[in-house]
Amino acid sequence: MGRGVFPAAHERLRKAAAAMPAGTAAQPFVDALTELVQAQADTTGIVVLHRWAEILERHFPAELPDPDRTDD
Repeated sequence: MGRGVFPAAHERLRKAAAAMPAGTAAQPFVDALTELVQAQADTTGIVVLHRWAEILERHFPAELPDPDRTDD
């Protein structure tokens, strides 16, 4: 298995992601995985760590402290 199987698997992932209902709890995970797989498809090597971090940060941003939160 390898590069020859990748295009077909990538297409199946895109179709499955497109069929997911919007707004579910899984949506950020689906979006991040889809973007990571696309990044891999766009390169001949491996997706470098800083690119992974950019993608994950976009879909799972750090939460800013809520100044109104009182349940600490």
